[in-house]
Amino acid sequence: MFPQLDPSEARFLAEIIVSIFGVVFFLGLALWMIRRKQAAKPGEPTPAPASLPETAELKAMNPDEQSDRVTALLQEYQTWKKERLLRGEDGNSLFIRTGVEKNGLRYQLVASTQVQALAIYLSTLMAENDPQASVQAEALFASVLAYPAYRNNELSSWKYLPDLPRSPKLDPDPHAEAWLIYLLVMATKRWPTIDRFHYSELIPTRLQALQEYAETLAPEMTAQLSFSGFLTHQLINLDPSLDWSALGESREQFFNLFVEHEYFTSETVLRKLGLNLLQMGMLALFDHDLQAIQALHKMQADLVEFVEEWLVGLQAEPEFSRSAMLACAVPALLNLEVKELNERVWEALLNSQPDKDDGLGATLKVLGMVFLAGHRE
Repeated sequence: MFPQLDPSEARFLAEIIVSIFGVVFFLGLALWMIRRKQAAKPGEPTPAPASLPETAELKAMNPDEQSDRVTALLQEYQTWKKERLLRGEDGNSLFIRTGVEKNGLRYQLVASTQVQALAIYLSTLMAENDPQASVQAEALFASVLAYPAYRNNELSSWKYLPDLPRSPKLDPDPHAEAWLIYLLVMATKRWPTIDRFHYSELIPTRLQALQEYAETLAPEMTAQLSFSGFLTHQLINLDPSLDWSALGESREQFFNLFVEHEYFTSETVLRKLGLNLLQMGMLALFDHDLQAIQALHKMQADLVEFVEEWLVGLQAEPEFSRSAMLACAVPALLNLEVKELNERVWEALLNSQPDKDDGLGATLKVLGMVFLAGHRE
């Protein structure tokens, strides 16, 4: 029924068939590789979807199901990127302006480790909606890394002059360093393939250096530190063998102070008050810390009154702006589920316009909006 082929013809026909299958296979492989590269371009790692802290999860960000809040948030984030992210002298780093300072006969821009860390946090939270977020986060960290602290090269100067080749070396800010370590861990979980720096070596080195530095602080210096309850809980998880009791008050001490001493009127340093409130709220909202939750509920009336006053704007001062304070209160307010007040805070943040030197307020503003847009009450 089938024509008979001699051996040479049969071999020739077999080679043709194998060649055709080979072409089809390699064409399919090439198409698969092209699609894979389009889905994850070099320098823009694909965010990991699982095993992330709850603080890294921003809900309701599906473009087809965007709420008005999410739409507004994305616009504010793009504005923040355009207006606040400045290129460093090396062309490969980014920094947030936090002021100006006279150096000799010139005025130089100022940046701080605290604001750089919060900017990395914001970049990480917005990963699903910003293909450049990982590159941005590493460039922000590169700026901090370029300005080591005085007599401690493993930590960073608490503030620096990013447009000056030789910025003065200052002491580190322990609270900001704790933020930075936590956020580097968070970023490497979000983007497992980022490799601009050797994070597997760098993170434990900075962790050890921070613990050792904290132990050298005099009691009066420790008393000036912001409460770091949420951050120290994260650091303990990284290395349970390290003792963080030297990094400010314990949770129990702070909770007692918070409840028993009319905290919102007794703490006169606004920056410390705001950052303390942020840590307290994050402990309750994200770590579900029972003591933090109970303390917030005991102080609910005082907290609501405090936020109401800041909404009016009577207490706004240059050292810690209205935007910064309201944003710091957001996690605590979300835990208390005061919906009407949270809506007013959202509107206040949305309509606020932090000063050009208020990098802290501008960054905290968008972070507060992230929490409000992503939380379901």
